[in-house]
Amino acid sequence: MIRFKSTGTAAVLWLCALPLMAATEIDVMAGKVYQSFSENKPLPNLSSVYKLDMSTAYEVQRAYVRSRLNKDTIAGFKAGLTSDDAQARFHISRPIFGILFNEGMRENHASFSLSKMNGLMIEAELGFVVNEKIHKKINSITELKNYVSQIVPVIELPEVAFESKAVDGMDLVAVNGGASYFLPDMDASWLGYDVNSISVSITYNDKIVVQGQGKDALGDQWEALRWLVNQVLSHGWVIEKDNILITGALGGMTTAKIGEYKVQYNKGPAIEFSIVE
Repeated sequence: MIRFKSTGTAAVLWLCALPLMAATEIDVMAGKVYQSFSENKPLPNLSSVYKLDMSTAYEVQRAYVRSRLNKDTIAGFKAGLTSDDAQARFHISRPIFGILFNEGMRENHASFSLSKMNGLMIEAELGFVVNEKIHKKINSITELKNYVSQIVPVIELPEVAFESKAVDGMDLVAVNGGASYFLPDMDASWLGYDVNSISVSITYNDKIVVQGQGKDALGDQWEALRWLVNQVLSHGWVIEKDNILITGALGGMTTAKIGEYKVQYNKGPAIEFSIVE
């Protein structure tokens, strides 16, 4: 299996500012998220019980991720809700980000058991592999491009089943954007291409169910990447060499069903995987 360089817990910089809520309450919320993950149960709707704003939601996310890092390592970071439709679905007007774990990385032709998942979704994205540590704010696209060694197709399969259907963006942030599995095609690279013009289609049992383009992520892949990098840094994380950064769904997401999937980027090799019972 392909592995990105581990960041480990030492690579995490915790913010010194006091959280908006008592640490004990944040830990309680993070514990609920971790328990759902550990027991493979639907995610908690924290906003229905706690007063949750975006800053607090990211505090919960950080505490949850910290607990995961006792047994796992960071593969990279993900942007989410990078289209107007996706933001409207979760009642917010901004993108969000989450953390990708090495444990969730899979290879082409992987198989996923639907009965063991909670609300499994499928998204076609682009991933940017960084060639050196990023620890300071990126001010321009020109500067940003110096950090990218490879641009690859990535399929993300988040799990977003919640205990209640009443879910908002803060809930999604707190549960780390539902980050679960992702499939990068490391044999391909779009470096040097106009990534905004890349077309993608998701085919389910030989029927196209999603179509999109690179520009679907915030209207521009490079601006989406710059947003992600700066948000990750502003929340106290460091982006390490060989981390992969994915910039959001192209053409929207689709609900996983039992069957065969093929994701085609332009006319390049497709990523294929199956969903089984």
